[in-house]
Amino acid sequence: MRNGLKVLDTDAHQMEPPSMWAKYMDPTFADRAPAIGDMGNGEKGMMCEGEPLAKQDGSYPMHSEEFLAASRRAMARFERARAQGFNAASRLEDMDEEGVDAQVIYPTVGGQLLGKPFHDTELLAASCRAYNDWSLEYCSANRERLRMAAMLPVQAPDLAVEEVQRTDALGAACFYVRPNPVAGRNLYHSDYDPLWRAIAATNKPICIHDSGSPYWPSYGERMDTHTAGHIIAHPFEAMVAMMSLIWFGVIERHPGLKVVHVEADAGWLPYWLQRMEQHYDFSGQAEHPELRQRPTAYFKSNFLVAARGDEMTLPAAVALVGEDYLTFNTDYPHPDGTWPAGMSDLEHQPITDDARRKIFWDNAAPLFGL
Repeated sequence: MRNGLKVLDTDAHQMEPPSMWAKYMDPTFADRAPAIGDMGNGEKGMMCEGEPLAKQDGSYPMHSEEFLAASRRAMARFERARAQGFNAASRLEDMDEEGVDAQVIYPTVGGQLLGKPFHDTELLAASCRAYNDWSLEYCSANRERLRMAAMLPVQAPDLAVEEVQRTDALGAACFYVRPNPVAGRNLYHSDYDPLWRAIAATNKPICIHDSGSPYWPSYGERMDTHTAGHIIAHPFEAMVAMMSLIWFGVIERHPGLKVVHVEADAGWLPYWLQRMEQHYDFSGQAEHPELRQRPTAYFKSNFLVAARGDEMTLPAAVALVGEDYLTFNTDYPHPDGTWPAGMSDLEHQPITDDARRKIFWDNAAPLFGL
C-alpha cells in the first residue's frame, strides 16, 4: 500500500535469463530452444530457428549504438535488481520500497519471440510452455502479488487454446498476445474464435501488448529508427486492435472476453472512441452486421486501458471517458518505463481521490483475481 492506496501495476516484465529456455523446454525441443547466437551483423543476441528474435534489417531497428547507450543509462536505476539477476526477491524488495501491492508480469524476450514467424509451430508452443512454467515458478515466491501473464503461440491458434487451458489450471492470471497481424490474420479473424472462447471461459482477461522490432507488420516499420518506431507502434497497434475487436464482432460473439491494453498510454482513448462513434453515426452496421451496439458500449463493457502516471492527457481521459475504464502501469523494469516515478506522478495528477483509487487498484484488481 502507498499513502493509503493499494497499487496494482498492470504492466511489468520478466528479464528472462538466456539459459532458462533450454532448461525448462520439453526435452524433445531443448536442442532447438531460443539461445544466444551470432545474429549475422557482428552482434550476438537471442536466436531461434537460425533467426534473431527481433528483426535486424529494414526499418525500426533495435540495435543502434545510440539507442543501446540510452537504454544502458536508463537501466542504471535497476542496478540492485540486476545484481540479483532480476529475481523475485529483488522485485518484491522494489515493490515494498515503492508501496506497490501487485504486478502483472509479461515476458521481455518472449514478446520478441511472438513477433517472428515459426517454421515449426510446435517449437513455438514448446517455447511458450517453457516460459510459462518458468514464470509461474518465479511468481510462486508470492502468487498474490506476482500475477503471471501466460504467453500464447497465436501463430497456431489450436495450440494457443491448449496453452490457455493448461496455464489457466496452473494459476496464470491472464493471457498475453501481441496486437500485430500474425500470418495474415488480424485479431478478428475467424481462426481466433476458439481462442477467444477459451479465454472467456476462464473469466480471466486477455492483455494486449506490443513489443519492438517484429517480423510481423507493425506501424513502427514505417520509421527508420527504433525510437520513432516505438513512438507510434505501441499506441497505434493498440488502437487498431481495439477497433478490430469491436467492429468485427469479436466482443459481440464473446461478451465474456475482457481486454486490457497495456504499455500504450491512454491519452488516445477519448479521441478513438469519438472516431468510432462518428463512423457509427455515418454508416452504422452497413459493413459490420455484428455491431449490435454502439462502439462505446462495447468498450465500456469489456475494455480497460492502462495509463502512465505522467500523462498530461490523463485528466481529460478521466473527464471524457470516465474513471472506471482506466488502470495503471509502469513497464518495470524496462528502460523506457516510469518506475519508480510513475506512482508519485499519478498521486499528483489533478483528478479526484476516487479516480486515483480506481486507476491504481479498483478497476483492474478484480480482473486479475485480486
